[in-house]
Amino acid sequence: MRRYGWTISAVMAGCLLAGCSALPALPGMGGAKADPAATGTPTASSTPTPARAVSDQEATSVLADYVKRNNAANKARSDELLAGYEGGSSFTIDKASYASSRILRKTIKYQPFGYTNAAFHTPAAGQEPWFLATAHWQRKPTTAKEPTYLLFARQADGWRQMYSPDAFDGTTTDELPAIAADASAVGPTDGTGLLMSPADFAKKYASHMVGKGTAADKSLFAADSITTGAAKTRQRMNQYARITSTARPATRYPSYTLRTTDGGALTFTTIERTIRYDVRQGPERNYVFQKDSGILRGKYYTYMKITDLFQVAAHIPPKSGKPDQVKVLANYSGLVAGSGR
Repeated sequence: MRRYGWTISAVMAGCLLAGCSALPALPGMGGAKADPAATGTPTASSTPTPARAVSDQEATSVLADYVKRNNAANKARSDELLAGYEGGSSFTIDKASYASSRILRKTIKYQPFGYTNAAFHTPAAGQEPWFLATAHWQRKPTTAKEPTYLLFARQADGWRQMYSPDAFDGTTTDELPAIAADASAVGPTDGTGLLMSPADFAKKYASHMVGKGTAADKSLFAADSITTGAAKTRQRMNQYARITSTARPATRYPSYTLRTTDGGALTFTTIERTIRYDVRQGPERNYVFQKDSGILRGKYYTYMKITDLFQVAAHIPPKSGKPDQVKVLANYSGLVAGSGR
């Protein structure tokens, strides 16, 4: 994941020692979002579009302001500045990452970020004012190959960045689902013409993340690095710790969905996951620890419990008479709480 401009790993990379079995990084885990700098000015699409809830001109201005304010907050690691332009699960994830970073390092060498080649997608006029940008993260001399989704919503006191998932490694912009210029927003429980509603997706995918759900439900999802990585971790760690995992839609954070040109939908939602590792004791004294985290520090000889949030972007295909699968496309996540002894 893109980070501030320094390297702080909030990834699950712990190690249970008794022979030392790595607790590998779960794909997509990250610290606070690397916020855009003024490098690579966003450019709006030149394609004529129907009347929309937010114009490309306004969206371009919002994104540029976000770039400027995010870099300032990241440099200062300031919760107060962060709260001025982020909301929803983005704010919760990044605030926790700031807290972790301040504990781990008193000072940082900050390098600003930016985004380039931005294109905007907005619900049709008359709908709730929010918009989606697809852009490429940039910090000279590097530009990411994979696109990032940046979703902004207008609130009473101004615009807030609500989602910022990065497309999985190897994904190109052309592989993302196309969104019509006059796309309509989809309500959480609206499954009209879709394989499943956005709310059903969040519920079933949360179970799938932790290896639960029926076989029929699991078959509804294409393989992705979040679920496959989590399954490998559970298998690898089982000999060292008894693992209890739960996940659920984090409904306190808003979700957003737009219709795609194929009749499906692109949905953004937040999943909360909790994992507890109860150390299995044997001839040697085992322990588990969380690498590079200010929230979880030290070694835990009895148990370790973590809670993380996952922002996921997924394409829900249109309902048809043929078997089909939901494809998770992008993710942004971070550790937000932890305990142990």
